[in-house]
Amino acid sequence: MSGLISYLPHPARLTSIVRESADTRTFVLELTPPLATFDDARPGQFVMLSLLGHGEAAFTLSRLPGADALPGTATVTVRRVGDLTTALFTLAPGAVVGLRGPFGRGFPTGADGLPTIHVAGGCGLAPLRAAIDSEIRGGAHPPIVILYGAREPDARIFTADLARWRGDPSVHVIECVEQADRSWAGRVGTVLDHLADAIAVVGARRAIVCGPPILLAGAATALLASGIDAAAIHLALERYMKCGTGQCGHCYVGDRYVCTDGPVFSLAELLCLPDALPELREMAAVAC
Repeated sequence: MSGLISYLPHPARLTSIVRESADTRTFVLELTPPLATFDDARPGQFVMLSLLGHGEAAFTLSRLPGADALPGTATVTVRRVGDLTTALFTLAPGAVVGLRGPFGRGFPTGADGLPTIHVAGGCGLAPLRAAIDSEIRGGAHPPIVILYGAREPDARIFTADLARWRGDPSVHVIECVEQADRSWAGRVGTVLDHLADAIAVVGARRAIVCGPPILLAGAATALLASGIDAAAIHLALERYMKCGTGQCGHCYVGDRYVCTDGPVFSLAELLCLPDALPELREMAAVAC
């Protein structure tokens, strides 16, 4: 999208709501009328969603139209954290919101035959869902391991998708929680505690990571130390984005805009943008 239309919200009607956890919902929105740009969205791209009286915010598409979602729709998975998301949680099917987008550079398509590890913490699994499904769609694909962590068992999202992915013989799913209860028989700890095991499962040579900054930095360090090339480690950054088009400067990092040059960057790029992840500054000083 370009020009003034990039700043004009397009009407979208809420068609369904899926409860993922106590504070997370997936919203399916039908654009009226449909827009071809949304049907051409790529994994990792985001939309700007607005609600009258509550403002606008960026949300990554968690399903893609024409792939595993209906054409003419946009699917976002939202964690309730502020005024806009709280207001969004009060809506019922039929309500109308505004959408702009899709924006940004998403995850690279095609694994080039490389075994891949997907690493996500909490709601970080939302941007990865579309990327994972795009990789496994169509049958034969390189081996994949999905490492997903949540605070506690009830905080896990996309449980049906996790079960579906487990059904693919070339996909390995490793889950962990930080605080187990009596219902949990799986791994305990943070994602970083189990990262080495996950890398070894498929001999990963490529990585996709999404989560809070401490997870991004810790995972990037461990993945690089495991021998994965920095250019093959892809991380999704989260920043406050106001325009989505590189005009307002709210997401400016170094000489790049997260909204247009990202939100997905390779670790090789981030090592030359030390302000993007301050936790990597020591490593960046050596690399660039």
